[in-house]
Amino acid sequence: MPVVIDESALGRRVVVRYRRTDPGGAPPLSDVVGELRAIDQNSLTVRTGRGLRTIPVSAVVTARIVAPDRGRVLELERVAARGWRSAETVELDGWLLRANSGWTARGNSALPLATPGRPIATMLADVLDFYAARSLHALIQVPLPARGLLDAELAQRCWTIASPGVVLTKVLPGGEPPAGTGAGVSVVLESGLSPAWQAGYHARDGRLSEAARSLLGRHENVRFASIRTGGETVAIGRAVVDEGWAGITALEVGEPYRGRGLAIRVMVALERWAVQQGVSHAYLQVTATNSAALGLYRRMGYAEHHRYHYRRAPGERRERGAPGERGAPGERRERGAPGASSADSSPAKSPPSITP
Repeated sequence: MPVVIDESALGRRVVVRYRRTDPGGAPPLSDVVGELRAIDQNSLTVRTGRGLRTIPVSAVVTARIVAPDRGRVLELERVAARGWRSAETVELDGWLLRANSGWTARGNSALPLATPGRPIATMLADVLDFYAARSLHALIQVPLPARGLLDAELAQRCWTIASPGVVLTKVLPGGEPPAGTGAGVSVVLESGLSPAWQAGYHARDGRLSEAARSLLGRHENVRFASIRTGGETVAIGRAVVDEGWAGITALEVGEPYRGRGLAIRVMVALERWAVQQGVSHAYLQVTATNSAALGLYRRMGYAEHHRYHYRRAPGERRERGAPGERGAPGERRERGAPGASSADSSPAKSPPSITP
């Protein structure tokens, strides 16, 4: 059978070439492009711009995954920005300029969602002025390949790369967690940022800064998940819902408790809550070099959607961070441990700034 995709491609964009059952005067072969919604031994179903199309497997000539187009990459980045809301967001000619007192790179960087209608030199000057006025490093988050031309322009202007990351997505609802992963463990879900949840977030001085607490709770539809044992919070996670998407961030498991399936339990609880909100897809960001976390998420059915990295303005150097200014697990490197969502750990403030 020539089908080259299986259930692991659910939620991915695919192109399917198939034989028409009654071509008449039309060509005998046709193509359909869209999101793979279902597949079994008899048929596959693709969601296209005109609705669902179900194609018998016996009619399929080829089927393969294709990369999301530029519009889908930028749309997901726009949704993700709503899930991690900075204290200050200014739209400037299609770019989002975000500032949050230096806490996390994602919260303190420019996101180019559209091509500006002004010269790039003028745009970059405005970005530099915006962050200089707030004593922050100038960072630009560059979604790839959607902003490939901009990335090349920034490279020519000596903006340096920092913190490569991967955006992963999954179709919900998710299945049951693998057998033996955190069996018998209960997950607490809260709508507010409780002291118990914060206790599981290992800020360098043992507490989250006000900028961190405000950003984490700055959402109208958010849940904080935690696993507690013996009065100790041993695993946490956060999820938000925006426009049919669930964004999972701040996933962390205490080092002595890793390898027990607790991260999976937290994620499954958050995914189930999201499904109850009518959500059909989930996303998260991961450090590109964090093989342990990538492996965990892929085992849970997440697949790569696109990549991104930050570009730092020339002359701005990485500095050591101040106590309490550690990036969120949704925004930082977690020493390769499963449960660390991403690498948005570039310094954003000078001084102080965020360290990896």
